[in-house]
Amino acid sequence: MAFSVKDPMKAIPFFANIGDGTHCYQAALKMVLHFFTGREWSFEELDKLSGKKPGQWTWPTQSLIWLLDHGYQVKLLEEFDYKDFGKRGRDYLAEKWGEEVAKEQETHSDLVHEQALALEFAKRAPLEYRVPEWDDLEKMFDAGYLLICNVNASLLHHLEGYSGHFVVPVAIERQIITIHDPGLPPSPSLRVAKKVFEKAWGYPTRHERNLLAIRK
Repeated sequence: MAFSVKDPMKAIPFFANIGDGTHCYQAALKMVLHFFTGREWSFEELDKLSGKKPGQWTWPTQSLIWLLDHGYQVKLLEEFDYKDFGKRGRDYLAEKWGEEVAKEQETHSDLVHEQALALEFAKRAPLEYRVPEWDDLEKMFDAGYLLICNVNASLLHHLEGYSGHFVVPVAIERQIITIHDPGLPPSPSLRVAKKVFEKAWGYPTRHERNLLAIRK
């Protein structure tokens, strides 16, 4: 049975990024799992289930496999070919996202490991191969899913460049989205204008948007 995200007794908790600032995904996942299980997961647990490596960014793939194995419903909307990435790695990222993003991912990720996970995930991926829209955020949220979005944190905070980052939407209005931004710096219930969020969400183009929806 799915909890209603709109239930005021089931407020989405906030947890901040820690340490060197590379635990934004684990912090986002901690918010989601605490909401559905009622307990606070340690970052050690979350590092293990998500395959986090010291000092590196996290791809969600290993944790998505874990969620599927533990009875969660997962929906993933994005134009990303896990099978092609699994085969071609960095070349696929450069072709898909451009050299700037591919270089940053290569620097901050274990791409060889992620390629292997991508091939495994591709066999069972609950993936809708399309660009998610603002309406999808609202519909998934209203259906009881908790959401995680990957954004360019630099643009989110009106800076230049690229920094991959995960945030958790907690309220969606017509022209404003409220997010739990684990940071660093941590910003619970941060209100962001739709046009700013959409620019950060779809970087370098709207075709790079992704939406991860999870419910128990």
